[in-house]
Formats: sequence, structure tokens, C-alpha cells
Amino acid sequence: MDNNNSNPTTPAPQPAPAQPVVSPQPQVASQTGDSKKMIIMFVIGFLIVILLAGGIYWYLTKQAKPATEQTTTSAPSLNTVKDALDKELESINVSASEGDFKSMDQDLQSL
Repeated sequence: MDNNNSNPTTPAPQPAPAQPVVSPQPQVASQTGDSKKMIIMFVIGFLIVILLAGGIYWYLTKQAKPATEQTTTSAPSLNTVKDALDKELESINVSASEGDFKSMDQDLQSL
């Protein structure tokens, strides 16, 4: 009897050849590159903040100077103020004030 011809057998599936397990490579070079980039970005950001603060300070001090100079130049001089006070003093009539006190003197004597 011919066993090979009468009974067709399917070959058993053969297991796939085992592929070697590849462990992930440590990305030390990439991580140090990323950390260096982060440090550089931090330093650049810090410098930008410092420059902005310095620019704002400079701008505000620049704006404050003309205002103080303008007030000192527009202030009247001492001689002008003195002349105005002298004119006002001369315009007051002191001799006419004696009549104002007569009514008060009468009121006081009546008490």
C-alpha cells in the first residue's frame, strides 16, 4: 500500500524564524541636545525680558526729564512775584480802614 499517495497531508505550518529582540537604544545624544536647546532658549528668553525691562525703564526716564525741565522754565521768577506783591500792597488803602472800626468800637462800648 502506498501511503504517500492516498492520504494527502498538509504540511504543518512552520513557525516564523524568531527575530532577535532589539532593545531600544538610549538616546543620550538626543536628550543632551534637547537639554542644551532648552538651556539656550531659556537664556535667550531671559535676555529678551531683561532688554524689555531696560527699554521700558529708559523710555519712562526719558519721558520724565522734559516734564521737569518744562516746569522749571515756566515757573515765574522771584523778581516777578515780588513786583506783583509790591503793586498789590500799594493798592491797599490803609487810611480808609479807620472808619470800619468805628462801628465795632461802638458795639464794644455798648456791652
